[in-house]
Amino acid sequence: MNNQATKILIVDDSDVVRRILSSALTKDGYELYTAVDGEDGSNKVREINPDIVLLDVEMPVLDGFSVLKEIRANYSAEQVSVIMVTSHSDGKGIARAFEEGAFDYIPKPATESEIKARVRNAIRALELLREQKTLRREAETANESKSAFLANMSHEIRTPMTAILGYTELLELEAKTHQMPELFMDSLDTIKRNGGHLMELINDILDLSKIEAGKLDIESITCSPQKIVEEVMELVQVRAEAKGLKLEASYKFPLPVKINSDPTRIRQILINLIGNAIKFTEVGTIRLETELLDNPGEEPRIQFSVIDQGIGMTESQLSNLFRPFTQADSSTTRKYGGTGLGLTICKRLAEMLGGDILVSSEYNKGSKFSAAIRTGSLEGVELIQQLQKLDEQANQEEELTQCAFPRFNESTLQGRKVLLAEDGPDNQKLIAFILKKAGAEVTVAENGEVARQKAVEAMESGVHYDVILMDMQMPILDGYEATRQIREHGYPGPIISLTANAMEGDREKCIEAGCNDHLTKPIDRNKLIGTVNLICRAEAVAS
Repeated sequence: MNNQATKILIVDDSDVVRRILSSALTKDGYELYTAVDGEDGSNKVREINPDIVLLDVEMPVLDGFSVLKEIRANYSAEQVSVIMVTSHSDGKGIARAFEEGAFDYIPKPATESEIKARVRNAIRALELLREQKTLRREAETANESKSAFLANMSHEIRTPMTAILGYTELLELEAKTHQMPELFMDSLDTIKRNGGHLMELINDILDLSKIEAGKLDIESITCSPQKIVEEVMELVQVRAEAKGLKLEASYKFPLPVKINSDPTRIRQILINLIGNAIKFTEVGTIRLETELLDNPGEEPRIQFSVIDQGIGMTESQLSNLFRPFTQADSSTTRKYGGTGLGLTICKRLAEMLGGDILVSSEYNKGSKFSAAIRTGSLEGVELIQQLQKLDEQANQEEELTQCAFPRFNESTLQGRKVLLAEDGPDNQKLIAFILKKAGAEVTVAENGEVARQKAVEAMESGVHYDVILMDMQMPILDGYEATRQIREHGYPGPIISLTANAMEGDREKCIEAGCNDHLTKPIDRNKLIGTVNLICRAEAVAS
């Protein structure tokens, strides 16, 4: 913002003061405007949109503070900067001016050099604020572009991964049935394991992107620390045993029987920390310690510490530990693999849960990672002195969760008519095979327009499909628009979206388009059949 472009409005009921201020600023080439009182000043602010307003405090009808309040109600600090002109010397008026949004003040009387200096300072401040706003806007645009890019990459990678992992699983089942040679089984296991590893890397990148964009949801629900630990230990036990490592859990009592936090994110942190410990430990024991940190005057936290006997780290390696895409050194990446995102995600998740992750390590002797998580209020919460048997209700809930999508058989979807809208030939064959294996009658539509036509034709003939599986990214007519148009025709049957997108809001976008439920790729066979079965049964009961 140069001087020629700077508009300055002088608002003062004294003709003498207006002349003094104008005279001091005329030689610097500003665009100068004057107003004879507060009401005139208020009108001219709206009319000319000045950059700087020199505003007298004491004026008839509408005083300076009233005008200031009106300016601040309609203009931000980077749009209009206000300098109060005051004869108050007790400091109260000046303090009030700053509180209500003035940038500076000019005392009466003031020298010409002082008037010029305060105006120049205001101009420099405006330039910085406007530059900051521009940079912030550019950063937001870049962040939106990055999110869109990652969502697109997620789709492009997850779509072929559906075929790779899906066909591998089918081959594995057939191989077991026909007792294929060990080399064949080992090859399939290698494909499946590396495909799963690739999906973990994709999920890490997406999680970090969501965290940086502030779009990762955190829950606060009642959960059991003991149950979380037991679930995590069960999940990582196989990996530890595969390397010949001993895995154990220990507790320091007393511990709360329940806390308020996000159990899914806590599990994610612990699985990642223990997974790292397993990766970097060749022999010995990995221990998960759980204890309550309840110091007087501090908010209670529960701390999970993962202690290993692995390669450890030096001080310089520790300094880079929580930087994205960074591991201890390049040789670590070559030997152990990984993106270097896991610990960054863990630390940021811990911070979002009201805590932090601390680490201590000794080179060639091992490391200790401690994640402290806010527990919420523990008032009235039982503190246990020993491990408890998890209550029957919790066990029942776990059993229900495990049985939500039971293994299907050839009659699970017997007689069900399914319209599969999918443009990828490999995924067409894979998903259709899985559905037919469960007994369904499958019609394939290669794009959204064909799906729309078939759905409308079925409705007009009086027999709609039991369910439509709608891929959301297809040529000619994508799944979102196809679903909207199908609904506009009055089609009442259930539609389940199939999408490789895994970004925040994707599910909501599908539901808003008219879908009843949402499945992400790679497709889990049991979840696919289970979801279709549940929706078909619910429709049958409703009708």
